[in-house]
Parts: sequence; structure tokens; C-alpha cells
Amino acid sequence: MMLVTKLLQTRRTDAELPGEVRAALVESLFAPISSLTIGAVNCSIIGMAVALSVNNRAIMACSAAIFAVGMLRVASAFFYRRYKKAAEQPTIIKRWEHIYEAGAWGFSGLLGFLCWLTLMQTTNAALQMAVITTATGYAAAIAGRNAGRPFIAVGQFTLVMLPMVIALLLYPAWIHKVLGFVGLLFIYGMIDITLSIRDIVIQALTITRKEAALAARFEEQARRFDIALNNMSHGLCMLDEQDRLQVWNERFLELLNLQSAPIRVGMRISQLVRHSMRAGNHKAKRAKDVVSDLLATLKNDGFDQLQMIGAGDRTLAVSRRSMARGGYVIILEDVTERERAQERITHLAKFDVLTGLANRTQFHERINALLASVHDRDNHLAIHLIDLDRFKTINDTLGHPLGDKLLKAVAGRLSTVIGPGDMITRFGGDEFIVLQTKTERPQDAKWLARRLVQKLSDPFEIDGHRIDIGASVGIAMAPIDGANADELLKKADMALYAAKTGGGGDHRFFALEMEEAAQARRALELDLREALTKEQFTLHFQPLVDLRTGRVTTCEALVRWHHPIRGNVPPSVFIPVAEETGLIIALGEWVLNRACVEAARWPKNVKVAVNLSPVQFRERGLALQVVAALAKSSLPAQRLELEVTERLLLEDNEGTLAAMEQLKNLGVSISLDDFGTGYSSLNYLRKYPFHKIKIDQSFTRHLGTESDTHAIVAAVASLGAGLDKIVVAEGIETEEQMKLVASLGCNEGQGYLFGRPMSGEDMRAHLEAANTGKALVA
Repeated sequence: MMLVTKLLQTRRTDAELPGEVRAALVESLFAPISSLTIGAVNCSIIGMAVALSVNNRAIMACSAAIFAVGMLRVASAFFYRRYKKAAEQPTIIKRWEHIYEAGAWGFSGLLGFLCWLTLMQTTNAALQMAVITTATGYAAAIAGRNAGRPFIAVGQFTLVMLPMVIALLLYPAWIHKVLGFVGLLFIYGMIDITLSIRDIVIQALTITRKEAALAARFEEQARRFDIALNNMSHGLCMLDEQDRLQVWNERFLELLNLQSAPIRVGMRISQLVRHSMRAGNHKAKRAKDVVSDLLATLKNDGFDQLQMIGAGDRTLAVSRRSMARGGYVIILEDVTERERAQERITHLAKFDVLTGLANRTQFHERINALLASVHDRDNHLAIHLIDLDRFKTINDTLGHPLGDKLLKAVAGRLSTVIGPGDMITRFGGDEFIVLQTKTERPQDAKWLARRLVQKLSDPFEIDGHRIDIGASVGIAMAPIDGANADELLKKADMALYAAKTGGGGDHRFFALEMEEAAQARRALELDLREALTKEQFTLHFQPLVDLRTGRVTTCEALVRWHHPIRGNVPPSVFIPVAEETGLIIALGEWVLNRACVEAARWPKNVKVAVNLSPVQFRERGLALQVVAALAKSSLPAQRLELEVTERLLLEDNEGTLAAMEQLKNLGVSISLDDFGTGYSSLNYLRKYPFHKIKIDQSFTRHLGTESDTHAIVAAVASLGAGLDKIVVAEGIETEEQMKLVASLGCNEGQGYLFGRPMSGEDMRAHLEAANTGKALVA
């Protein structure tokens, strides 16, 4: 009963076996093939021998059938081995199991039938013993071969032994009955043994499977670890407590150029260092010294970086971690690029990117360090603040790339002038500073300043262009002019301003009167701001007359400033200050609005002309200011004329042209004032939408005495006529000048002869009288 229960339990657990375990058990059925062959041959031989001995056809047929089935089983085993890989699917495995089961049960049934025939149809004890022995031996072998599939084995036991046991029990002799009973016990015992062996086999397979899975997992982890180790961006090696190499990765060999070296487990660090020295990773030292230095460094808790001298002069950052049982892990990181990047960052922090000269930061560091040791007048420092005189013009006309090349060339020239202890700094834009450290006498600074001006006055050849710029230099000296960098820079800037005001191309030392002038200029700026707030400005107007009819065509608006304390401040004094400080934007807008309001009261055939500063053109809202002024005053756009000078055209060609096109589209006319005094170019007259050209009064004044001015005025008048532009002669003060410019082809005139600048009220009266009188020129 217990055996039946165990058998049923085995059947339940058999259904839950993993696929790979079942596959292994089925594979065990078909191997070894030799035992299948021997069993088939032996059983058929015994059967043939019995059949021949008693001349029994049934036994002969059964023996032949045993041999045939046995050979089929051998053939199925060969086919299984051949197609084993294709038999890994569960359904295929099940099919092969059924094939084996059919062969095993067929063979066992035939063998059991042979025993039945021999016992029932013969009386020869030797023949019966031969058959019984063969069947019993076969049954015993079943337990070992087919224990993994107990139901096949039980079927085989039953089919082989049960016919023999029944025949023995039916035999009349008592000894046969005893043998039959023993056969029953044998069946029971073999089934129990089979089940026990089956449990052992399943347990062994399960353990093997777990071990295989564990081994596979370990192997996979080892493979992943090896991949990770050899794909690290850092080099790694592990040394034991005796400084012997145990583990390393490919990056470690790569960083030390040891790919071709015979590195092995257990190698001493001294041997490793010798290979590293051969690879050129260390300075020329003895291997013994390198090893001792390296070991001392590695055992020092304070280290974090080693400098490896070799291919590429690389820098390796080294970190070390000690292990609990001795030894340590060393990690190498190539920080060469990081170090170079840091060097570049440091360089950028202290040097100008374009010229390679020192920048403001380095200048302040250097001068502060030097000023700390300046205590008396015998130990001088000189600051030479250099500004290129015509750089902006070059930059605007030839382009920024060429301007950058020019700045590099300037830096190169300056470097040839200074002394070994001096410093050149690019302070920004086209400003440079030379810090002169050895100036025991002011003459030393003066000599260097002259050399600097002279060096930069020589022409430059840049990309096929001859460039003449020149430079102005402002000089401040320590400790005479100050004891800190900011104070010295401020005073050098004042001296530079004085050099530029004087026409440029020269140098100036700081003087106290410069500071007074700067303070006066600052006071003027403050007064100018207050004047804008309190509207202390007034407008005067000067007429422009048609030289043919004598009619006033236009009145130019001229701003005047009467300060309550300063009195009348000339425009030549306050306009430059307004432009430098940006106050010209507000002042220009005020002039534009007041001029339009005043002109709206004049006769409709008279225009008003308003001067615009280049600073106003930098404001994108200039066109909107003009529109607003026209709208507020109800003055038609055709009666507004805007005057610009050639200085504007040098500042921003594209931006200026766009602004002029906007104004022209509004219906406003534009005139070019003071033509001939700036950087006159015929290209301006072609490119920009000028309606009128005004010849500067410097040419008109000398018409009667200098022949070249006569030719210039005639040429400009002829050019204006050809371009369909009105030509105005400024500065006409006499009848003779008026007749001359008229005869040379000028269309209009302006000057004291036609009227001095006058208030708006006086201008209205003048217009009424002028437009009702006779023409001034016949």
C-alpha cells in the first residue's frame, strides 16, 4: 500500500519537473546505446538456443521478435542522438519518451512471453534456468537504466517478471512455486529500488541544475565584471599586502604604455616599474630610486596625483584605497586634457584672447604688487594709456576682421618697444596700457611715450591695405600722481583726453590743470542736465536764400543756452559734452519738437532745417521721434529738412543708410552739412539719399583770395547739378561772395549777408519782409 502511495506521489511530482530536468531524464533512457544492443542480442540468443534445443516454433518466433524489437530500439537511440538538438522542445521530448516507452514495453513483454513459453512448454530445468536468469538479469538492469522514468520501469518489471511468476506458481513442483513467490518479492523490491534511485537521480539533477545555474550566473557576472573592468575610463590595478600585482584592466596598461609588456599575476611592483620605465613614463632615474619613491608615495596618505613623464607628457591623477586584509587598489585617471583646459582657463582669465597680451585682471594684479613697494619719489612707475587715433574709421570702412588683425599688429609693435620688466595690457577696444617699471626720471617715461607714438605712426600693411592710424598717449606716474591703480588710470585717462583734444598723435603727462578741466567738464555736464530739466535752451534761426530769386527757402534751427551764472554757453562747448554723455538724445528731441512748432507758423513755402548728431542715429526710435514732432506741430513732412555731417557716415554705414531711407520715406529731405571738411567721398553722394549739399564756409571765406577754393566750389556745384542736388554755400558775408558762388553754380546761400541767427519771433518778421521784397540776385 505504501509502495502504491509512493508511486502515485512520484507521478504527481513528475508532472512538475522543469523542462531541462525532464530532457536530461529522457536523454538517460537512450544512453548508453551499447547496453541496448547487448540486451537485444543476449535475450535473442538465449531464446534461439531454447528454441533449437526443443525445436519449438513459437519460442523461435518470439526470439526473432525480441531481436527485431531490440534492433528498433537501438536504431531509435541512434536517431535520437543525431537529432538531439532538434529535440529540445517539450513536445518533441515527450514524443521521444513515448517512442522509448513503446520499445521498452514491447521488448519486456516479448521477453516475459519467452519465459512463459519456456516454462509451460519445456521440462528441461537447464533451459528454464537459462530463461529465468536472463529475464531476472534484464529486470535488475531496468532499475539502473530507467529509474529516471519509474513508470516505464514499473511497466517493464511487470511485463518481464509477471508472466514468469505466474508460470512458476502454476508449475506442479513445489520448488517452482517457491521461485514464483520469490519472483513476486523481487518485483516489489525492484519497484521500490527504482523509486529510490529515481529520487536520488532527481535530487542529483536538481543539484546539478542549481550548480550549473549558479556557475552560469557566476560566469555571467564574471564576464560582465571583466567587460566593465576593461571598459572603464580609469586604469585600475590591485596589489596584495606584499606589493604583488593581482588584478589589472586594459586601461591601466594603456595609460602606462604597457600593452606589449609581459604583465602577469604575482609580478612585483619593482618589475612593473621597470617595464614602466622602459615605456618612458619616468624621468631618468635608477629603477631602485623610482620604486622606492613610488612606494613611499603610495604609502603616504596625503598624496593624490603623480606626474607621469612620457609620451605626450601626460598627467595621471592617482587615487588609492587600502583593503582590510592588506594590499590596496590603485586607480589611474588621465587628467591631461583637464589640466590643459585648466591652463587655458587660467590663461583666458589673465590674457586677452585676440592679442595674447595681459588683460585687465593681470594688469591690476601686477600694478598692485608693484605699488605696494612704491614709497618714495625715487622709485617710479609710469602708466602709458594708449588710444589709436583713427581705429574706428578703419574698423568701419575695412571691416572688423581686418580691424582685429590690425590690433594684433599693434600688439606686436608695442612688444618691440618696451623693456624686459614692463607689461603691455589690452585694456579694451583699441586701448592699450604699457606699465613701465623703471622710470627713475620723468624723461624715461617721456622717451618711451615718444617711441610708442613713433612706432604706431608708421604705416601698417594688412591684407594688402596700407593703414595709417597713429596713437595718442596719456601718462600718469606713481607715486607722484597717485598710489593706487584706479587713481593712476583716471589721471592717465585725463592726460589721454588732453592728447586727443590737441589733435592726437602725441603724448601728455598728467597735470593738475587737467583734473581741473575734468572737474569743470563734469560741472558743465551737471549744469547741462539741469538746463534740460528747466528748459534753459532757446532756438534761433538763420535763413537760407535762393540765390536766383532772393527768396528765403529754409531756416536752420540753432540751439542756444543761456546759463543763469555762466551766461551764454557756445554750442561748440556744450554740444560735444552732450554727445559724450548721451544728453544729446533728449536735447535733440527738444530741438526737433520746438523747431517744428515754430516752423508751422511760417509761410508754407519755407522749410525748417534741424541738425542731427551721429549719436541720435544710433537710437532706433529716431524715425518715431520725427513722426511724433510732425504730428504734434501739424507740420508737413516736406517742410522738414534734417542736416547731418560726414562724421555720421563713418560710424555705421548699413545702420545709417537704413535710418535715412526710413526718414526719406516719411517725406523728409536730408542735407549733407559742412561738405569738404570731413572724410569727403563721392560715394556718399551716390549711396545716401541727400537732397542738398552744403559747402563749408571755410571754402566760401577764401573765394576771392585763393584760386583752389574757387575750383573746389565750382566742382562741387557742378557735381551737385549733375546729381540733381541743391548746393548751398555757407558763410556768405559780402555781396561779392554772393555773386561769386552764384556764378559758380550754387543754388542757395547762407550767411550774415542774409541774416544772423535770430529768435523765432524775429524770424517770422524777417520772413514776412524777405518774401515780399525784391530778389537779392538778378
